[in-house]
Amino acid sequence: MEPSEEIRRVIERWTKAIREGDNDAILARLSDQPGILMIGTDPAEWWRGDEARAIWTRQMDEVGPFPVTAVEIEAWEEGTVGWAGLKERIDWEGGALESRATYILHLEHGDWKVVHVHWSFPRANQETLGRSLTVSLDELEAAVRRTLPDLSASRAVDGTVTIVFTDIVDSTVLLARLGDRTWMDIVRRHHSVIREAAAGHGGTVVETQGDGSMLAFASARRAVACARAIQLENGRLLADVVPPVRVRIGIHTGDALKDADHFYGTTVHYAARVAAQAVGGEVLVSGTVRDLVEGGPTDVAFSDGRDVELKGISGRHRLYSVMDR
Repeated sequence: MEPSEEIRRVIERWTKAIREGDNDAILARLSDQPGILMIGTDPAEWWRGDEARAIWTRQMDEVGPFPVTAVEIEAWEEGTVGWAGLKERIDWEGGALESRATYILHLEHGDWKVVHVHWSFPRANQETLGRSLTVSLDELEAAVRRTLPDLSASRAVDGTVTIVFTDIVDSTVLLARLGDRTWMDIVRRHHSVIREAAAGHGGTVVETQGDGSMLAFASARRAVACARAIQLENGRLLADVVPPVRVRIGIHTGDALKDADHFYGTTVHYAARVAAQAVGGEVLVSGTVRDLVEGGPTDVAFSDGRDVELKGISGRHRLYSVMDR
């Protein structure tokens, strides 16, 4: 899969049509296929096929131009399928609201048509579940900093450590779609995969928070091998789950700060930022990790890399996807 500027522009124009109340343009972008599915915030807003088109047409007549602006669009495509995620702002008279949207598109006669829509207003887990959960790599990193176990077994002789962060992509959306019991079972299976993979590759499970985890290794090569094993086993174990469960993994190697046999600091922070840049199903590594692993006795290869900005870290940084040789 690859980023799609074409789909980004399609969704940008479609959002503009919704904002301007151009119903003809809005409906023209919808697929005529029977599998179309539209999901909204209201519990009753779960529509398929002709029902979806009919009810949404009525809603557009009732609401008129809808004051929504796309703040951020992330779009991807592979073959005849594309998808996009949006952060949006809705400018009501009483003030602005944040909303989110996801779209799945299908290439039909050379034109991208929307076959799935999901709109929602973000609400805190505290409000929904009665408790807070870890929802970002930032929070996982903060939790790790508070309660780091002894990593001395995972520290290399030269004082460096390889840190691996993992988390499930779009976990909040999956929880809402799958329900509490199914989601808890998936997370348990996922954590079991991580524990077994870490043990099998000489690593340490430092911390798990929600669906995220942090691992530590004395060897960058073993860390990469473990990350690949996690992706492969998750793909096998969770292949029957719909919508699909995708894991992103980030890896960085660096000097570890030591305090009473605990390790923390810049290396942990950098690894979390690398993981935040990964997409579902990807193992993304820093340049340091690539340099340590590349060229050795392994079946691992790396992409040409991409330059990114890492939150809280100055400059641009080149990161590399792990690939099969």
